Amino acid sequence: KLGKLRVSDVSRRNVELLHNSLKETPYQANRVLSLLSKMFTFAMGDGMRLDNPAKGVERFPEDKRGDSWFNLDQLHAISDALDAYEEQDAADALRLLIVTGARPHEVIGATWPMFNLQLGVWTKPSHHTKERKTEHVPLSEVALSILRRMWEDRTGQFLFPGRDPGTARTTLRNSWRQVCKAAGLATVSYKKIGKRGKPLPRWKPSVRIYDLRHTFASHLVSRGLSLPVIGRLMGHTQPGTTARYAHVADSALRDATNNFPEILPPQKRLA
Repeated sequence: KLGKLRVSDVSRRNVELLHNSLKETPYQANRVLSLLSKMFTFAMGDGMRLDNPAKGVERFPEDKRGDSWFNLDQLHAISDALDAYEEQDAADALRLLIVTGARPHEVIGATWPMFNLQLGVWTKPSHHTKERKTEHVPLSEVALSILRRMWEDRTGQFLFPGRDPGTARTTLRNSWRQVCKAAGLATVSYKKIGKRGKPLPRWKPSVRIYDLRHTFASHLVSRGLSLPVIGRLMGHTQPGTTARYAHVADSALRDATNNFPEILPPQKRLA
């Protein structure tokens, strides 16, 4: 949209028109606006222009995305889909997301020196974590079994090598779409027409890959682990970040109280 304009010629009106053209996808529209603002801030610092035309452009309202997680049946369906998926390298990355609660970029960008398989600890360097703080995360036996199997077939420093030598994999998007399709967690639409005039199916996951992280936390909460402990496992530095799972903890506590022996007789209905 703006590629043919000189940096110095881009006006606020140009930015507003681009932003408004994406109003059907407000999240994407606002992310594009943020990216433009960052680009023009760089341009100002490099002397390419004196102002930032993206600054002050009103963003679209965004409904806060709710946190969702998978029940056991859905997790079993995902596990079966991973076992059947032909690209087992990507399947292992998704398995590690399930059993560690890590962020996707932390897993696909991980290197073998970060792991001590004897002690069962994953040391995440500060430049790999969202909080910019080194984290030492204990690993479950399930996670360690996956890593030990992968260790036997390693081909370099990265757990999940990219196409070019010495690089890491950059995305799991297509793999996640295929796994969700096989697990019955995707919807299909027919917007594009193929060369033979037949509509082409387009599968879209009905759940996010990031929901694997929420699933990890919510299932731990439901099993009675405290929010501070889960916050440490998740790499949260602010207690409020983990507090989103408080209602799950309340449910676990309520179930516990319901297990208390009935020592009082049923109350008679009041007239």
